[in-house]
Amino acid sequence: MLAQITPAFLVVGPIATEDDVDNLRGYAFDVAEQMGTPAAYATHTGYAVTDFAAVFALGSVTDLRDTPTLVLVAEALAAGVPVLEPQGPQMAGRCDDCGQRQTIRTVTDEYGDTTCATCRGEAVCAWCGDDADVSTEIVERGETWIPVHVGCVRGILPVAA
Repeated sequence: MLAQITPAFLVVGPIATEDDVDNLRGYAFDVAEQMGTPAAYATHTGYAVTDFAAVFALGSVTDLRDTPTLVLVAEALAAGVPVLEPQGPQMAGRCDDCGQRQTIRTVTDEYGDTTCATCRGEAVCAWCGDDADVSTEIVERGETWIPVHVGCVRGILPVAA
């Protein structure tokens, strides 16, 4: 039996073409990896945005044109769910401890040091709930990227018949 994994973030963006969906999928991977928590990418409007801590938009909200994306962004804004746009390249940094590139959200501590979710102790394995560490993989199940320990991957992926 597979565990129910609830993504913390919903990632929205253009989905009109296969290339658009591939870009959205890649952006969602980056969100899951850098934020240290499951991230779902929306290819339809069948999501309750209030189930998520935030919505990450691929591109500026004012540039989005796909109807499903606009519906989800509007629902999030109306419900008070934060809608986060990509940070500019000038804001990107690397974690001072592990070197992970921070393109989604660069977080600095009180001393100005850049730290990733894993080094801050905020990343957890979505399967077992323990702190994530260097043995974490990001695996895809459906339209969700899930960070899990290497040893927990069997719990996330369905067993082949």
